[in-house]
Amino acid sequence: MAVLAVIASLALLVALVWGLRAFLPDTNAYKDIADLVQTTLTILALVAGGAFAAYKLELFRDFEPHLTISHTINHRPVGNSYVHIDISVRMHNSSKVKVDLREGFWTLQQISPVSNAEVERVYLRSLDEDLLEFPWPLLDEGVWMWDPRQLSIEPGETHHDLLEILAPDDVQSMLIYTFCYNPRTPQEDIGWGLATVFDIMN
Repeated sequence: MAVLAVIASLALLVALVWGLRAFLPDTNAYKDIADLVQTTLTILALVAGGAFAAYKLELFRDFEPHLTISHTINHRPVGNSYVHIDISVRMHNSSKVKVDLREGFWTLQQISPVSNAEVERVYLRSLDEDLLEFPWPLLDEGVWMWDPRQLSIEPGETHHDLLEILAPDDVQSMLIYTFCYNPRTPQEDIGWGLATVFDIMN
């Protein structure tokens, strides 16, 4: 966008200089040199202005809230037929403004083992419904709810949340998805999510 603005400004400058030629007196031999110098300086000023505008636009973008999410996953057998899974969800504010979180959710889906019939059902459903991800069988899910300003993450700070999940011990691979959002207006939400595939090594 900034490049197009600079090109448009240069085109406008050329048209302006061309139009002003009729009003300039042709009285000395240095007129062409003066015009060249003036045009060059004007072009340099426009390029510098375009670069400054691009910098300012990027700077404004830097002041949009942004959250970087990561998962740390561990597991251990419990009882005779279950696996206890702990997921540390790390939410890092990598922007220059405070991030206020209100809601979020997480899902745990089983990838394997599943039968061939289930794999085909999952695949065909993703095609029929034009899904961006496969609808694997759901093992568990939950939501986060925070009161206004209960969870505010300052720039550079990190919030940790711990999820504890019990899964059958025959589960070999699973997909963990977490998502949280920051409501700006009733019509527009900004959200951040992360999906991680985790293989249980027995």
